[in-house]
Amino acid sequence: MAVTVIFAAFLILACSVALVDWRRGWLLAIVAGVLQDPARKLTPGTPVVMSLSIVIVYAVVLFSGQREMQQLGREFARRFVNLYASLLLLFVFLALAAVNGIVTFGLENWKVPFLSLFIYCLPIPAVILGYAWLQKEEQLLSLFRFYAILTSIALIGTPLEYFHLRSPALGTVGIEWNLRFITGIEIPLLSGFYRAPDIMGWHAATLACIGVIMAMYRRVPSKAWPWMVVAGWGFLNCVISGRRKAVYMVAAFAAAFLWRYVRRMKITEVITFGLLGILLAGVVHQLGQNEESSIYARGTVTTREEVFGRLEGGLSGTIEQNGFLGAGLGTATQGTQHLMQGGAFGWQEGGLAKLAIELGIPGMLALAVLMIIMMQLLLRISGHPDIPESSQLLRAGLFGIFIGDAVTFLASAQAYSDPLLTLFTAFTLGCLFACSQFDERARAALVSPPALTTGPARVGAVATT
Repeated sequence: MAVTVIFAAFLILACSVALVDWRRGWLLAIVAGVLQDPARKLTPGTPVVMSLSIVIVYAVVLFSGQREMQQLGREFARRFVNLYASLLLLFVFLALAAVNGIVTFGLENWKVPFLSLFIYCLPIPAVILGYAWLQKEEQLLSLFRFYAILTSIALIGTPLEYFHLRSPALGTVGIEWNLRFITGIEIPLLSGFYRAPDIMGWHAATLACIGVIMAMYRRVPSKAWPWMVVAGWGFLNCVISGRRKAVYMVAAFAAAFLWRYVRRMKITEVITFGLLGILLAGVVHQLGQNEESSIYARGTVTTREEVFGRLEGGLSGTIEQNGFLGAGLGTATQGTQHLMQGGAFGWQEGGLAKLAIELGIPGMLALAVLMIIMMQLLLRISGHPDIPESSQLLRAGLFGIFIGDAVTFLASAQAYSDPLLTLFTAFTLGCLFACSQFDERARAALVSPPALTTGPARVGAVATT
């Protein structure tokens, strides 16, 4: 109980800081999102509600920064009109899917679709939060350093679990031995201090991506090597998580990053990126040299058919079973099973199949429209050359992180149900949109505080609708 009391005291402290300074409060919300998993494991009964602890601090951050976020939210809507309109369209289909969920579960179980609707809507304000939070590029670098230090420390639990250290703070919540079986191999899935391997793998992959971005930002290997170590540490934990989707995330990030930035790479950056590739390949090779760890190296091998099957995730079967409209919100959302004993919940593991059963084909089409419009904007932002206030490298890096996150959510419905993962993904997406306005914010800051300057919308230097 002592750990629970200490964690509760930290949440109170984080909320108090957020009331005074919502930007620092958001950083403490990230800390709460990491600490909530080991705190839950060390609390008798491992109450599932503790996995939503970050939401408390997040709500206080939104309340504290509401004035600035409302102003910049209106600016966001003016600048990206098509994106805003497509989001409103998606809300309509989310509401219809919630009604469908009530029909499926019955009015007495209204909490099931309501919780699912809440999880779907939870990250939307985080996009505006990121858009308002990031005022200049130096803040993004500080955010990366903060996350790298926090996650590098938290990932220590993974090798501790690998070396069979017995502790209630380690391992998957509610499962003593978490195993994955593929042809001829039995792979123990590791969670470390996090509540599940998918969650730990996502954090490890994000750390590896940030390590690559920061190493490239340093450009020359003599200055980039500390961040190469960070990238290697993150990738090592990706592999020993036993979840190939974590490795997919890093691969998708690297492909997207190169797509947007390779034409501008200088020779020193090419050398740094090449050394990073050798380092990450060396991690897999080194694991393959040990008899016990070689199963993780072998577990990263996949085929085109397996990748397609993972991304498809049961989409065709879901449509065949549940029809055009699906079964409504709550039928495949992690956590809703705690609100209804004995309920029939979806078997879907992939993100596409989850969307198909919960939103139906109409909702998926609305989401597709939103994604197409968003991708057009992100391609323009990430492809724009350097300007004094914003480097293309960091914008391409944020774009790569978004693509890696999208691939992860397609492969794992569980990942989308974790509040820290969805909030951080939405926040970094908002940061990418904010990068397109750095030049205007820098000029506005010369005459008035940036948080209070909204001004009339005009064509930005990087991208608009």
